[in-house]
Amino acid sequence: MPELKSSNPEPLKVWVHDVNNRIGIILGIAELLQLEQLSPPAVERTRRIEHEALELRELLRRIAEHYLS
Repeated sequence: MPELKSSNPEPLKVWVHDVNNRIGIILGIAELLQLEQLSPPAVERTRRIEHEALELRELLRRIAEHYLS
């Protein structure tokens, strides 16, 4: 894995936090969409959005763990 260019991890911590917040918004919207009367294809797309956002959150956690722990 590449190392950080800077010995100061603070910018990366802020970026990880900001991206995680946006993932939370995506997950919240997907959850709200699941409460609506959607067509079966739309339900599947909403579930896919949620699944991919959760995968992204896990990837972000691993990046943060690797570089910030």
